[in-house]
Amino acid sequence: MIRSMGVLLVLSALLSGCASTGQVPASGTDFRLDGCSPFVNCVSSESDVSLYRVEPIDLVEPLNEERWARIRETALALPGARLNEARYGYLDITCYSDVFHFPDYLEVLAGPNEKQLAVRSQSMLGLYDFGVNRNRVETLRKRLVSEGLALPAK
Repeated sequence: MIRSMGVLLVLSALLSGCASTGQVPASGTDFRLDGCSPFVNCVSSESDVSLYRVEPIDLVEPLNEERWARIRETALALPGARLNEARYGYLDITCYSDVFHFPDYLEVLAGPNEKQLAVRSQSMLGLYDFGVNRNRVETLRKRLVSEGLALPAK
């Protein structure tokens, strides 16, 4: 009995991903998104590790209320997206997969000059994401480009 409980604890620890960025201040955007855990289930524009690195999203013009509202709307139109927290310059979204409803975190943070968005997407379950999080970030980038809000990736 104790051994099976230990196995369950180890398995749940291995299958669990990290949460969205910790230590997010109650207001403002003067912080960084977390990097990625050692599992291959995350991408972040804040990561220095090439395996996890995605380019930040460069905006056509500096952020303002109207553009931020359109960015929020575009992010929430992603498949399975549900809003956890939003304020000017920061979004915390959970995206659920179609079939099994696996949850993934997506975060968007305006940079200090408000001409760039930092992005982070990570699976909450599992050690490997089959490229889902990278695809989600690139889909967001393409949609923002098609809306005239962002520049294409370099």
